[in-house]
Amino acid sequence: MSKKKRFAAAVTLPLAISVILAGCGSGGNNDGGNATATGSAPTASGAAASPSAEAKDKPTLKLLRNYMADDYNTYPVNQFLEEATGYKLQNDMLPQENPGDKLNLIMASGSDYDLVDAMNKQDFFNFAQNGALTDLTPLIDQYGPNIKQAISPESFSGVTVDGKIYGIPTLNVSYVRTGLLIRTDWLEKVGKKMPTTLDELVDVLKAFKDQDPGGNGKNNIPMTIDAVALLDNLTGAYGIFGSWTEMDGKLVNVVNHPGLKDYVTFIRDLYDQGLLDKEFATNKSATAAEKFTSGRAGIYLAGWSSIPGYDEALQKNVPGATYQYIPPLKGPGGLSGFTEIGGFNKITFVPKSAKHPEDAIKLVNAMLDPDTFKDLFIGKEGETYTVENGNYMPIAPAFFDDRGQSNNFVIGMDEANFVQYWQARLQKSKPMFDNYKIINSVPQDQIHMDPLAFAPYLPKYSANSVKLDTLVNDRLIQMIVDGVSDKAIGDLQKAWNDAGGQDVEKEVNDWYASQQH
Repeated sequence: MSKKKRFAAAVTLPLAISVILAGCGSGGNNDGGNATATGSAPTASGAAASPSAEAKDKPTLKLLRNYMADDYNTYPVNQFLEEATGYKLQNDMLPQENPGDKLNLIMASGSDYDLVDAMNKQDFFNFAQNGALTDLTPLIDQYGPNIKQAISPESFSGVTVDGKIYGIPTLNVSYVRTGLLIRTDWLEKVGKKMPTTLDELVDVLKAFKDQDPGGNGKNNIPMTIDAVALLDNLTGAYGIFGSWTEMDGKLVNVVNHPGLKDYVTFIRDLYDQGLLDKEFATNKSATAAEKFTSGRAGIYLAGWSSIPGYDEALQKNVPGATYQYIPPLKGPGGLSGFTEIGGFNKITFVPKSAKHPEDAIKLVNAMLDPDTFKDLFIGKEGETYTVENGNYMPIAPAFFDDRGQSNNFVIGMDEANFVQYWQARLQKSKPMFDNYKIINSVPQDQIHMDPLAFAPYLPKYSANSVKLDTLVNDRLIQMIVDGVSDKAIGDLQKAWNDAGGQDVEKEVNDWYASQQH
């Protein structure tokens, strides 16, 4: 198993949500090097100087943050960080629309931001290759004991170019993101059990179509989705997990996957029988969601993070409606499973034009002190959260008022503990938490991590992946609507190769082979 695989497994959210969390009172079992809990330097007597006193000798740091609805500068976490680290923080924010365009303009102007967040990995690597970023390697060695302790070498390898570290990676939680929500009250009305195979799913969909469990007559929609062709859970029944699946030690793109034709034929059959929304190819996300929450659709492909909004709308329109995710469905060959999302949430870098690069790293180091990080992320026990049966439980409304947006403030993660802290956010909605558990608590051999989640910068992949994924989605949708044939599959493969796919496949496999040691 490669280092990347071992690391991905280590940070995956524990399958048993109720596992007893070690050290839940302290947030860590180490002192993070020489830094104190507040990031203050020791005085001559050995005591830590107060942040307010030390702040007189520290510069104000300018940070460019990703968009969030609240004002960074007045949000409680910012005040906490200023008190804990002794630094005055001036936060600016990228726009919600086209943030990459604005970021490129700012970087081109030689801006003096000390720390900049980048959501797009390609933007980060473009800046690094163009010489626009500060090499952080010596600064982390000198000023970052907490950084080196909190962030794994595997994570740092994902932000290293030519042997130099150019960013602070903030890890994302690894989880199954989407699944098929099914109206369980509809199941009861048609006398069916939760489907466990594709054949049983088809049987349920036919019952939804013919027996009018929603009371909508001809307006019932057995299953609705938006304009997406690869449906998690259904793809797993054919051994397809995202755009790239490991097979016999190599990464195979979905266009070349041996199960693709059978998969798209299955979806085409659903469409042809009127079991899949006839308007799916033109549905916007909001349109498909409305069909489910209005009570017209029996199954909907949805991300668990959107469930609170869906639940509110559905209960308003159909009081007492019940639903849950469908567990992994077995295909004709006995295959099943979900695709797991992982990788980095963002990468934070220090521009070469920054005025205070040393202090920028000192700030991040102070933020990654174990106790400081825990307080930043979830607040204080008894004030913003409690611990019940090993679970971090938010105290409403204090947690959501004071720490609901804390994920936007972090720079780097306490990778040994942050997954456990993160669970508190899920508790804000019982339907969301319950459904999250359904698709993330299946046997580990049925959860398949995106093999490129922690890949470093791969030029061809970075430049072409969005274009190639769009091409695949559009061609597969066309097949679902018009019909599947060997020629259609061959035409897709040729178009994908001509658009750069063949070069990308070689590049990702050259990298993947280098990790197998």
